[in-house]
Amino acid sequence: MPHMNGFTLLALVALFSLSGQAQQSTVYVSVLTNKQFISGAADPHTGLFMQHPADDTTWRRSGPINTRNFHVAVGPGSNGRTLYLATGPGVLKSTDAGASWLHTTDWKITEVLWVTPDPRNDRIVYCATAYGIFKTVDGCKSWTEMNHGLGSTFTQCIIADHERPDKLYCAADDGAYESTDGGGAWRRMGLSVGGVHLVAQHPSDARRLAVATEEHGIYLSDNGGVSWTKSESGVEHETFFTVVYDPGNPEVLYAGGYMTGVYKSIDGGKKWEWLCKGLEHPKVHSIAVDPTNSNRVYAGTLWGGVYRSDDGGQSWRNAGQMGSQVYYLAILPF
Repeated sequence: MPHMNGFTLLALVALFSLSGQAQQSTVYVSVLTNKQFISGAADPHTGLFMQHPADDTTWRRSGPINTRNFHVAVGPGSNGRTLYLATGPGVLKSTDAGASWLHTTDWKITEVLWVTPDPRNDRIVYCATAYGIFKTVDGCKSWTEMNHGLGSTFTQCIIADHERPDKLYCAADDGAYESTDGGGAWRRMGLSVGGVHLVAQHPSDARRLAVATEEHGIYLSDNGGVSWTKSESGVEHETFFTVVYDPGNPEVLYAGGYMTGVYKSIDGGKKWEWLCKGLEHPKVHSIAVDPTNSNRVYAGTLWGGVYRSDDGGQSWRNAGQMGSQVYYLAILPF
């Protein structure tokens, strides 16, 4: 899974605010569960966690307790005040930087695995669920199913094209799909394999896409998904949960998955290098690169918490959340 999302991370690469001061990044971590979880008990080890990189291993928790948290998205232009959570019970929204939350979906929308706000219209939000794609056009007051054309409704990721927000990509159990009308209709792209966990888009070239798949490895497209090539030079694993572009240097990609550790490519995915020095937990579910510092990379592991590299993946150290299933990571510069 997951992703990096084409408009939340990849488009926000400015290093300075309007005042000329360097911006400080905010790291968001979605924790699905923790080895210390006790059913029915208050559980401070799950939910949404936030920190600034200077906080090192200290995290601030937000969101409801005992809730499986799959994904977090930040409202574009909100500087972190508007947040969306994809959770087991549905989509949650905060307009006060996580101090309080509103459950926006009803019992018909559960097992939400990804949430994506439109980058230019804050009233439009999409979510990918185990039962298909849903969309709101009124700021999360009501949701509509958008499954026309999907062969499989088990969808794990949905992103908006950073040049045309009404063009969408989603990762489904039977392949990768695109919509050119805001989710009104879906068409399967030219990828020949299924089990797609995540779709990522190149930060500057909208026609370049990457997918992470179950048991089929990593695939790349340079023509908007019409055709795909398996990226396997240097890769010794097949099941990947995530593949991300470095927003500061988009020819650099990172990938991780089941027992893979972290792979890195510096040539757009032609060749990969395995980088796991200090990474004690090889099940990597999410990776994020700091838009303000390409050397700072975070890896979210299953049951091992968060790992951090300050040298572009050459070495890793634990950054907290030990025992956690980290499902998603995001880093934004504000």
